[in-house]
Amino acid sequence: MSNKRPEVDIERYESERKIKNLIKILIQGDDDTSWKAAQALGRIKSTEAVIPLIKALNYDNSDLKLNAASSLGKIGDERAMEPLIKLLKDEKWYVRIHAAEALGIISDNRAVEPLIDALDDKRIRNEAAMALGKIGDKKAIKHLIKAISNQDPTFRSAAEEALGLIGDEEAVPPLIKALENDDISVRRHAAGALAKIGDDKALGPLKIAALKDRRWYVRLQMEEAITEILSKKIE
Repeated sequence: MSNKRPEVDIERYESERKIKNLIKILIQGDDDTSWKAAQALGRIKSTEAVIPLIKALNYDNSDLKLNAASSLGKIGDERAMEPLIKLLKDEKWYVRIHAAEALGIISDNRAVEPLIDALDDKRIRNEAAMALGKIGDKKAIKHLIKAISNQDPTFRSAAEEALGLIGDEEAVPPLIKALENDDISVRRHAAGALAKIGDDKALGPLKIAALKDRRWYVRLQMEEAITEILSKKIE
């Protein structure tokens, strides 16, 4: 006699919003079904699933943990804040990434200090920077400005984008300086961030940078930033 579990139709449960069935699979399912149930519950965005998903963060299945974290972010319930903050210390870096992303989506200021600490984690610092940008707390500004001088251009770009999301004029001088960076992505993200902030002190440096940059798509980004800043002045 076969001990194989009967197949479950997670897609049907999701389409019919059978939340209790999905929660049962989340808790009692095997490694191949529990994480899929976690995904489905996130797409449904029912607060009924919050507590079971929080409990799933403590399971040994890393696929389940990262999908539970992502789903908690999509649901956006503040009860998930402390468990997700704790997950920033998980041994698996890909689980930590999903925790940082979820915290950015929920955008609760309680996550600011833990995410600032996570900027020292090379595996998740890009996601931590973006999460800080989404939260928009000014306490993160000096730490993100420091990140602009990091040797990793991907991290610098993430920090610049985050500063643009926060939108504080304190970031304008270092972003202007970044327009001269050797890395293309850093220059583009600096221009984009300056556009979001909208400070007209950036107009002159952007015009100069646009005239001398050798990459046409970087020049285009800078020209678009100039146009956006000017349009904000008219508004």
